[in-house]
Amino acid sequence: MLSKKTFLVLFALVAVLILAVSACQQAPATTAPTEAPPVETEVAEPIETAAPEPAQPAAYVPEIRKATKAWKIGYGDGLAGIPFTQSVTDSINEVAEEMGVEIVYCDNAYNQEKTVECSNNLVTQGAEGVIFANWVAGTEELISGIFQDAGIPCVAYDGPHPGCVAFGPDNFESAKEAGKFLGEYAKAQGWDPKDVQLLLVWTPNVPVHQARAEGATAGVKEVIDIPAENIFDIPTEQMGDEIANVTTWTTAHPDAKHVLCFGHSDLPGVNCALALEQAGFLGNAAAASLGASDEALVDLRTRTDEESIFKATISYFPERYGQYLVPAIVDMLEGKTVPESVIPAVSPVTRENVNELYPAQ
Repeated sequence: MLSKKTFLVLFALVAVLILAVSACQQAPATTAPTEAPPVETEVAEPIETAAPEPAQPAAYVPEIRKATKAWKIGYGDGLAGIPFTQSVTDSINEVAEEMGVEIVYCDNAYNQEKTVECSNNLVTQGAEGVIFANWVAGTEELISGIFQDAGIPCVAYDGPHPGCVAFGPDNFESAKEAGKFLGEYAKAQGWDPKDVQLLLVWTPNVPVHQARAEGATAGVKEVIDIPAENIFDIPTEQMGDEIANVTTWTTAHPDAKHVLCFGHSDLPGVNCALALEQAGFLGNAAAASLGASDEALVDLRTRTDEESIFKATISYFPERYGQYLVPAIVDMLEGKTVPESVIPAVSPVTRENVNELYPAQ
């Protein structure tokens, strides 16, 4: 029989156990059930990454060296007898002699029938590689196909052709430099943009010319905001008709105040300037073009700004073309890598620097 003292101890222990079990089964009376507070999380802003830069043409460093053999290289001249192509031809011949290769020449004459004939003749004469200029729009695949069918590597200058290495300046960017020059000239004169007309002299359906016209427009508008209705295309079909076409425009716009003129190459640029001079715009017009041909250089050397509307040319340095063209075709023949596009540097030529860049002979 349990003593009274033992009984009391056991009773106390049982009571403690009952209370403990009750506490585990019931929520405390003073605490209402609540939902866990939402956790505030900071959502990271998406990291903005710059769009990848468009792939740039691989750099090409030409090496004028003795070729491994006297390769026979065909050369289809774009149009013989004009200063630009004469500079290119002289450069090609000079570098070819240094490298010990033979040049087989033909004049494409800026004529489709003649260009096809020349291309076939170069193949028939055993040309192992070809350098050529073909500026007849829409014939690019036809001409380059002649060389591809014959298994001959080719380099086309101043106009890309499928399957051929393309050599020449970036037409849009080069023309943009000319446009910026014209825009800065107008700005320096204090001309109100709404009173400035922009004439673009180029040949329709020639992609190279179109790129130049668009580049010149972009360049001008980067400097001064000429209204779209003040921009005019002056289409040409053949070299030499620029004076008549610009004169037609000036006759139809007798109230024009200030005129900027861009020529897709130097002859159109100089002729546009002459037409504007004849129409009485001296002092209220400026013209610029591309190429640094003799037409432009002579004007810049022999006439002052007060005497001439022609103000600048963007030089492709055609007298250096051979330094790229001949090594490129020789490298291709000798199994070396040449990028699909080779772009030379360009630079503006003005009255201030013409004698430095192109000293008179």
